[in-house]
Amino acid sequence: MKKLVLTLVAVIALTATTFAQNYGIAFGEMEVNGENAADIFGDGKASYSPEQNLLTLQEGFDYHLSKYFITIATGRDFCIHLEGNAEIYACIDCSDDLTIESNGPDTLKITANISGSALKCRNLTVNDNVTLDLLSRNSSSDFHALDCTALTVSNAILTAEVTTARLAVAAETMTLDGCWLQKPRGGGINPVEGGICFGDGIAAKQVRITTIGYGIEENDEVMQNEKVQKRFEDGKIVIIKDGKKYSITGQAL
Repeated sequence: MKKLVLTLVAVIALTATTFAQNYGIAFGEMEVNGENAADIFGDGKASYSPEQNLLTLQEGFDYHLSKYFITIATGRDFCIHLEGNAEIYACIDCSDDLTIESNGPDTLKITANISGSALKCRNLTVNDNVTLDLLSRNSSSDFHALDCTALTVSNAILTAEVTTARLAVAAETMTLDGCWLQKPRGGGINPVEGGICFGDGIAAKQVRITTIGYGIEENDEVMQNEKVQKRFEDGKIVIIKDGKKYSITGQAL
């Protein structure tokens, strides 16, 4: 009887340890846990810190997943830190708020094929020195290159494209700091489509937010060529094109 009790205790302890080691991150069927977190794939290219809830990708990280998803569900704000350029050929499904950061400049390229949006998360923040390149190929209309609730881009570059779907970026709000919406020019978040559209409401299959040419001086020539007027209203710069008003970041007013 005593041996049976000890065996049960050992099994319960082992089970509890196993659950404690899994962090809510999985690359397909492979879960990140206490045993592999320091070197997830054994090649020194990816590591996870549970204390910081931080996934670090090194220069040359190149991950391909033929089916299933990369899933992230830690229940906390999650961060991907780039230590070089990295590529992921898989759909990322993240139920946490996600921040992508780098001391770079570095690029994270995410390419999805058929099965879903390239990157889906709750709220996305792309910070300084990051270029985030998203592509969703051959996906149905309810998938996107980026699917989030709130998008914040701060001194960073974001490109998003879909080949067969209608809308590259699905989002309810967009905040740009130190960068501007270069494509679609004059567009912004359209509440009807639920994402970034042209000024006339047509869904944009390609989106480019960039730091290049940010500011009035840098954009003067382009705006003049497109017969765009600028003027101050209530202490703010307003862009007028085809009788419609836009903010300096390209959002419709």
